[in-house]
Amino acid sequence: MRVFTICLVLALSTLSLSAQKTFKEGKHYEVVSSQKTAQPVVTEFFSLYCGHCFQFEPIMDTLAVSLIDGAKFEKSHVNYLPRDNEETQMGIVKAFLAMQDLGMQKELTAQFFAAIHVKGIEIDSVDDIKQIFLANDVSEEKFKALFNDPDLIKRATTMSKLWEEKQVTNVPTLVVNGIYKIDTRSVRSLQELIDLTNYLLAK
Repeated sequence: MRVFTICLVLALSTLSLSAQKTFKEGKHYEVVSSQKTAQPVVTEFFSLYCGHCFQFEPIMDTLAVSLIDGAKFEKSHVNYLPRDNEETQMGIVKAFLAMQDLGMQKELTAQFFAAIHVKGIEIDSVDDIKQIFLANDVSEEKFKALFNDPDLIKRATTMSKLWEEKQVTNVPTLVVNGIYKIDTRSVRSLQELIDLTNYLLAK
């Protein structure tokens, strides 16, 4: 797995041969909705339980700072992992939104990824999720208040449905402007991914 990660990062870090590449629907991307976002945005559908998402974090970080002016990058947590554990599936989506509300998305995302994919810690319950917050100086009272907040629960319900609406079948997956789903298998370098993403942002 480590060898795969290194090879993947090296491959995606190679400059594309042509910045003028012609991108084609059906090969590089597909249209998954007719409802375009009001502002240009790239949405990464991901899961903290996903090993590939963990490996792709450096790539996503570079992509996020390489977008055309006025575009934003956001993450949307899917709710189908861990398998056969509905409470934790929704719990991790709520936890991700709680990170955002705390202004700790980057820090706590890194902590969850490290716990699950580096340290091998099993996070199979809401209590397990809570322990990561507690270990990062979030009080139990604050965690419970956020976790049980009606507005956060409503947003989590909306987020948990979004991946199906955008026809996401695996993670990580990038959707641009709410309508273009990128086929990352079609790109050969990080620069090509950036070029494709910005091409779709400008459409």
